[in-house]
Amino acid sequence: MTPIRNIVVATDFSPGSNAAVDRAVLLAQTHGASLRLLHAFDVSAWHSLQGVFDPHRLAREPPPDVQIQRRLTEVAASLAAKTGLQVEARFTVGKAASAINAYVNAHDTALLVIGSRPEPGLLGLGSTASRLLRSPTCPVLTVRWGHARPYAKVLVAVDLGADAMRAATFAVAGFPAAQHHLVLALAPALERAAWLQALAQEELAGPHDSMRAQALRQLEQLALTLTRQTQHPVIAEVLEDSPARAILERAAALPADCVAVSHHGQGAGAERLLGSMAQQVLQHTLRDVLVVP
Repeated sequence: MTPIRNIVVATDFSPGSNAAVDRAVLLAQTHGASLRLLHAFDVSAWHSLQGVFDPHRLAREPPPDVQIQRRLTEVAASLAAKTGLQVEARFTVGKAASAINAYVNAHDTALLVIGSRPEPGLLGLGSTASRLLRSPTCPVLTVRWGHARPYAKVLVAVDLGADAMRAATFAVAGFPAAQHHLVLALAPALERAAWLQALAQEELAGPHDSMRAQALRQLEQLALTLTRQTQHPVIAEVLEDSPARAILERAAALPADCVAVSHHGQGAGAERLLGSMAQQVLQHTLRDVLVVP
């Protein structure tokens, strides 16, 4: 797995984005990565608010984009002084999601860190986070709370497909100090039948072998491989339930600090859109969520 060498964290100075900055700083320290604080200035939003404020006072103050650039530069300088990291301030103009996506795509970003929503204590995603997760080109970590320590437990949702394998590999490389739990949820009978048909027949151990046992063997093999890259043995679990409910309930029971999911929907020819399981996890957990494309 390629080391994380550069991290972009989007900030609008809200509590949610402040939590994202705290997490991004910790990850940059863990990996010795460079850190870029990115703010997208929405000119149209500013124009719509101008009528609310006193025009005479606005005339005496620097333009809002200048004020934000100054604040961004000050925050970056302060973080660099406190941490010894390479921290850069980056200012771009446009609608938040599209401007952030454009910057990430142009700068070969290893990881994008964002706040789940401006007020991190609420369920669901803010509009910017939702748009950024529709079709990301790099792993995206959505953050709800600022933490002063590395993640202790990370739950990785897997289905033994290539997308889920990438998510597991990136999570282990990104959070090496955590205890990683690989969780595969076997859906109810009709969905399990489709899953079973996707397995090559020669991979089945025997005619009387249960699907659960077969899935657990494959998952344990993956866990063994990933254990070589992390500080703790990787744990493999197979649960029988609908995937989203199984992941949400297991994450709460651990309790996990972060849940890692693959981005794409399941099945042949699936569109490059956020899969339904990932959407449900993002909407219904108060934990950080790593989405890996």
